[in-house]
Amino acid sequence: MTDITDRPAPHTKVALQTEHKRTLTELERYKILVENVQDYAIFFMDPEGYIQTWNKGAEKNKGYTHKEIIGKHFSIFYSDQDNADKKPERELEIAKKVGRVEDEDWRYRKDGSKFWANVVITALYDEDQNLQGFAKVTRNLTERKVNEDSLRSANSLLQEQQKELQRLNESKDEFISLASHQLRTPATAIKQLLGLILEGFEGDVPQNIRRLLEKTYESNERQIGIVNGLLKVAQIDSGKVILRKRSYDVNDVVHSLVKQYSGIIEEKSQTISVEIHDEPLFGYIDEQYYRMALENLLDNASKYTENGGTITITSKAVDDTVVVGITDTGVGISPENIHSLFMKFNRIPNDLSHKVAGSGLGLYWVDKVIDLHQGKITVDSKLHEGTTFSVCVPKGM
Repeated sequence: MTDITDRPAPHTKVALQTEHKRTLTELERYKILVENVQDYAIFFMDPEGYIQTWNKGAEKNKGYTHKEIIGKHFSIFYSDQDNADKKPERELEIAKKVGRVEDEDWRYRKDGSKFWANVVITALYDEDQNLQGFAKVTRNLTERKVNEDSLRSANSLLQEQQKELQRLNESKDEFISLASHQLRTPATAIKQLLGLILEGFEGDVPQNIRRLLEKTYESNERQIGIVNGLLKVAQIDSGKVILRKRSYDVNDVVHSLVKQYSGIIEEKSQTISVEIHDEPLFGYIDEQYYRMALENLLDNASKYTENGGTITITSKAVDDTVVVGITDTGVGISPENIHSLFMKFNRIPNDLSHKVAGSGLGLYWVDKVIDLHQGKITVDSKLHEGTTFSVCVPKGM
């Protein structure tokens, strides 16, 4: 006779039936979910790697129908070389040992075409740790692979082009330096010979011949200036300019430049105003190169200012820097030309540019020199009203 205590209570039996029904419902939902996913190939394999289930995503990505693939070994998706190397078997062994294995490589469809796949194989164990098989999830990442390869190829091509550009730039600088040296020698000789003739060492020169010789001398001087500019730029671009910086009074540099340019300023009936304090203002500079940079800016200020105009030079300390400003009442610079002002071989068109000789290298060189000082140049200009160049360098002690 069966003990009544062995029979499950009515409410317990109902609860078990309800739980069982809920479990079956959840399993059915999960099955529907997996079978209908189309972006991922999801299927189950037995412990030997033979395919047992097949979802719509697998059919879409691999090209096999459910009837065609069930019972086949998953190595069918691998290349001949991968199978010869026993890659499928190795992946299963790794999944057994560590629980899962992930790989990205080419996989093959039924029609022989290939796609770039991200593959995850997970080993499935029961409660007693008995291997039941493997879950395999595959995602088609061909589009990403193609984009990455294209980007990699583009980067490689860009690097090659940059190397070639650097090589050409170095060759150009070498040519400019060599050509400039070769040009300066005869130009200097011509200058000396013309000077001797104009000074009367070969006798009196008729006035009509003198005018021609003077124009020739001036033309040769312009050529020498261009050659010297090319040489200076070639040196600074090649990294051969080494500054010897020390603490130096920038006001001394300003006073010296004003004295040097006083004759040129007077010839053009221009006025130069110096607004600096009497006490020294020390900057950490290479006096020679710093002076040449300011000289270039002062020369431009005079050239691009009409006769009778005004040039103002100021100096002041701003925080940990020394700032020298050179302001003119000249032709000014239009806003659209400011950004290209310091570009190599660039000359800004203005009302006086046709009268002023130049190579478009001066401001480029000045900018490079001040940059070597760990300084900077700023420009404030209004067309037809004037321009201010502010040169900022670190303070000296």
